[in-house]
Amino acid sequence: MGTNVSTNANTDTLLDVKNLFVDYHASSGTVHAVTDVNLSLKRGEILGLAGESGSGKSTLAYAITCLLRPPAMISGGEILYYPRPSQDSRDNSRVAITRLSKTGKPKQTKDGNGQSIEETKSIDLLRLSPAQLRDLRWNDLAIVFQSAMNALNPVMKVGAQIMDVLRTHRPDMGSDSRKQRAKELFQLVGIAPDRLRSYPHELSGGMRQRAIIAIALALSLRPRLMSSYSVKFSPRLCACGRNLALL
Repeated sequence: MGTNVSTNANTDTLLDVKNLFVDYHASSGTVHAVTDVNLSLKRGEILGLAGESGSGKSTLAYAITCLLRPPAMISGGEILYYPRPSQDSRDNSRVAITRLSKTGKPKQTKDGNGQSIEETKSIDLLRLSPAQLRDLRWNDLAIVFQSAMNALNPVMKVGAQIMDVLRTHRPDMGSDSRKQRAKELFQLVGIAPDRLRSYPHELSGGMRQRAIIAIALALSLRPRLMSSYSVKFSPRLCACGRNLALL
């Protein structure tokens, strides 16, 4: 599958949203939830969206992460992601994206062997196939879902939910390695590893929120883009943020 490719002189750019429109189609008519939105995010930058309930914040976040479902539909615009080769040996990205040049021939790709595309090239996320998006999510793109209690499966232990992500996206990882990875993630976000055996309702609100952050970091301790909803202030989360900043 070919993807839109453009060049960007500023390699510090991570994400460009250009003229984005999102509509909800209903029997009573079309609701224009997001209208002509433009924003740019630099590497290492934190961008906050503020607005009243129903203003389209969540719709925009789900559009950027390509998680919208009907009746929502992106009716226009581009979401350009600028990956950049990492010199960090811990970079676990396995995104496989084939680009087409103007002549229709494949260009340089990034694959499971760590070969990276040119850092000035952009990818239009809206033109990726489901398989390509699956590889991108949790590796380069992570999301901390709104309302941790609703985002977690109430009938699965939180440790099993972390290991489920690893089992799906890292099929070559053994059972013992998955368990060790889950313990490391809980320690990173300030939760005792023995709470991996807990169900969501057995954790406090702050612990559930940190468990969601752990899931977002399950495949890569340094996702290039992370979307998060209404993260509550707490000393534990501040400590978690300091730990992430050191990675």
